[in-house]
Amino acid sequence: MPITEVEAKSLIDQQMENKALQEASRRAELEAMTVTKRHVIEKDGRRVTMNRVAPPAVKASPRPLPDTTSGASKQLTPAELQALIASQPEHQSISISVTVFDEGHSKILWRQTQDNREMQQVAPEFELWANINLNYLRPISSFERDNVVYNYFGFTHTIMREGEAWRSAFAKERGHDYESRWQEPPVIFTEGVPEYVVVNNGSRPIPPELYQQMDALFAHYLENEAAFKAQHLRSEALRKAKDAYLKKNPPEPKEVIINYWPLTKEGAQ
Repeated sequence: MPITEVEAKSLIDQQMENKALQEASRRAELEAMTVTKRHVIEKDGRRVTMNRVAPPAVKASPRPLPDTTSGASKQLTPAELQALIASQPEHQSISISVTVFDEGHSKILWRQTQDNREMQQVAPEFELWANINLNYLRPISSFERDNVVYNYFGFTHTIMREGEAWRSAFAKERGHDYESRWQEPPVIFTEGVPEYVVVNNGSRPIPPELYQQMDALFAHYLENEAAFKAQHLRSEALRKAKDAYLKKNPPEPKEVIINYWPLTKEGAQ
């Protein structure tokens, strides 16, 4: 669920407090060890302390008793093994990059991955357009659909019409040319109906897995768009709250303590 600015601030405050307590606890552990030799390095306002310490006592772990209750594992017959393999879902990788224009339409560059093509030197790339705002698509994810597990690797960024107009005007005022990154879809989509189109002049065949993967990805995204959006807004709220916290409480340079001991028969860990 999305969170308010107050809730985000409270979460970040608690996270930073927990981090400070963990760092203090760890520092206390390091300082409690018996130091036999110390070397301090100071450079650019930073301090690094190298401590040679007495090796910590090794705690012997109890030896586990043999498990006499479980019997030998059952050997699968060839037919059972074949059935087990057949029941496992197929795996495919989806590799795309997405540009969302004004949160209205999306341009997708789809790349044929190694597991979907023969040994080729260059991965074929196809351009798609959709009237779906893919701004909330998670960068790395996996989902299963129709007994296929899709591992998705991709990145999404947004270009706003207003921002491009401002950059063009700013550049013109200073005597520079600016080529707007704004693009319009090559087709007119049906309003209110999720659609996508593959840009192709017919010079090369479209791999069938492109349609399979895009159908699966769009269906998965639309079914979970509300959750993806809520997660995106939550991450943005936490990021802004953390930026505000660090601006108000800039971190100070901390002393780095490194404890080490000789790797001997007596002190090896």
